[in-house]
Amino acid sequence: MIRTGIGILDDVLRGGIREENSILLMGGIDEDHRVLMHQFVISLLKQRHKILLVEYKQRPSLLLKWLAGYGINYKRFMKRGRLKILDGHTNLYSRVQVSGEDVLPNPLDLPISTSIIRDKIREGDFDFLVIDDLSILYASLPGKQEFFRIISRFINSVSLEGVTSVSAIIGDLISPSDLSMLTIPFSYILSARDGRIAVKKAPHPLGAVNYFVYVKTERGIKPISEYYESLDKLKEAMFLDENGMLWSANQRVQIIDEESEAKLIESLFEYFGKENTQKFLYFWGRHEFQGIGKLYMQRYGNLKESLKRMFHSTKINGGGIMELSQVTGDVVIVKAKNLFPRICNFGNAVHLHDAGALTQMIEEIEGGEWIGEEVKCQAKGDPHCEFVIRRVEK
Repeated sequence: MIRTGIGILDDVLRGGIREENSILLMGGIDEDHRVLMHQFVISLLKQRHKILLVEYKQRPSLLLKWLAGYGINYKRFMKRGRLKILDGHTNLYSRVQVSGEDVLPNPLDLPISTSIIRDKIREGDFDFLVIDDLSILYASLPGKQEFFRIISRFINSVSLEGVTSVSAIIGDLISPSDLSMLTIPFSYILSARDGRIAVKKAPHPLGAVNYFVYVKTERGIKPISEYYESLDKLKEAMFLDENGMLWSANQRVQIIDEESEAKLIESLFEYFGKENTQKFLYFWGRHEFQGIGKLYMQRYGNLKESLKRMFHSTKINGGGIMELSQVTGDVVIVKAKNLFPRICNFGNAVHLHDAGALTQMIEEIEGGEWIGEEVKCQAKGDPHCEFVIRRVEK
């Protein structure tokens, strides 16, 4: 089993990548998929694998500078002989052919180039071949069908020799039909775009959730659940774009003051009545948290730790303070204070969306059918809010 270096991705993959299976990372022009790929390479090097990196995207010296901006440093592994970079970029654009031991003489002559790469793999006894990236070859070669045929045979031949290949490509540059053709020889297909990493294809069953949300930082790709460990990190991730839209990392947000949210809930009670409003809020919370419990379970392994991490996120995001009061096989009790929004002397429980969210999480983690309610609420004058989530007996 090969670890990717990102814990939550390994959880989605149920432990990591299976050996000798080819991997394709797809993305957009923001090149988040390339950052993810090179993070994976660093993880492989730390696991003491030996890697041949064929670099088409830019000169190796510029690649090292670009990666340094994301906290990725290959130099020490190159000195130890664990990483070799084969320059496939220079002779793509040079007016005169540049020669050298680690320079491909004619990168666009795929039969010769793939033969040279295979020889390098055998000579260096490499465990992994990394191609960065196939977009350059696809855009440069006029014969697309020949490109697909040669690349497919090459990827499969490398796998037969016990070497795992890892390739990157910008999916936006390729038509859907051509992209489908290109994916054929790859066992794993990972997509990194629009703030979401998803496993599109794998040679084995995946976990219950096949994706997670991320943010690109000066330390590379970070799952949002790990990045927002403090209020300072949350502040760093927020920015206002030129169109007047406020973003928190890759998600658009709007700042809603407590009075506005309270007025919304009060209006629901007036318009729909108590019973219908509480049903609406409860199922809203359940709908919002669909899939979250499975994701937390994969990451943290048990109900208590998953709920504690959820409570931490709630606090960091200004939602209030929650704590576990009781956990048994059939009942979970959660106490809370200052939940958003606070409504004074209202007379009704108003945080049924939190009850729904808790119920959805617990049901996904523990299995079976559960039902939750808010039995105490500060809006009714109680000293704290209290949620009781019970397993439904068949």
